[in-house]
Amino acid sequence: MKRSSVLVLGLALLGCLGCQSREAQDPVQSAAGEQGIEVLGVQLMADGDVARLNYRVVDYEKAKRSLQGEVRLLLEGPERPLGILSAGRLGPLRQRPARAGRPQFMIFMNPGRNLRKGDRVILAIGDARIPGILVS
Repeated sequence: MKRSSVLVLGLALLGCLGCQSREAQDPVQSAAGEQGIEVLGVQLMADGDVARLNYRVVDYEKAKRSLQGEVRLLLEGPERPLGILSAGRLGPLRQRPARAGRPQFMIFMNPGRNLRKGDRVILAIGDARIPGILVS
């Protein structure tokens, strides 16, 4: 009994250590952190005609500076970039960075429905690139 409990405890510790190192080395979040944001994911909406990028601001000053520039979603491959949807009097459909850290979003056009569930995209913020974001 004692030996099995020690074995279970050891496996649990190894599992926890593996989880922590995997989160710390996540390339999406490490690249996003340089821009002051945490990427929460990309969701397809309106039967695939639009894509919603969900994010959270983790460093307000960095996010404010980086998100002032052009923001695009790039499909991994030779496809053309997806731009932010703009609606007449409203302008671009994206939120300005907020200090609160609550989830925020940007809406991108998906003409031709080239972006599909399961694809991976690259978030381009100016010259910076955040690769490997999974589309759900």
